[in-house]
Amino acid sequence: MEETTPTGIDWSGLSLPFDVGDLISSGNGLLGMIGGFVLLALAFVFVPKVITLIRQSFSAAKGN
Repeated sequence: MEETTPTGIDWSGLSLPFDVGDLISSGNGLLGMIGGFVLLALAFVFVPKVITLIRQSFSAAKGN
């Protein structure tokens, strides 16, 4: 068998059925559909930390 050296891929004849504008608009649409769920997940992460911060600041102010 012959050994071949890796030369890379020739991308010159490649054509895609979409352009950059189509890709950006579909990404924007996907973000619009799942954006509410992302915000809800962030709320579950950050709201307990904010509540703890508020309680600690009230207890520190009450202690002084």
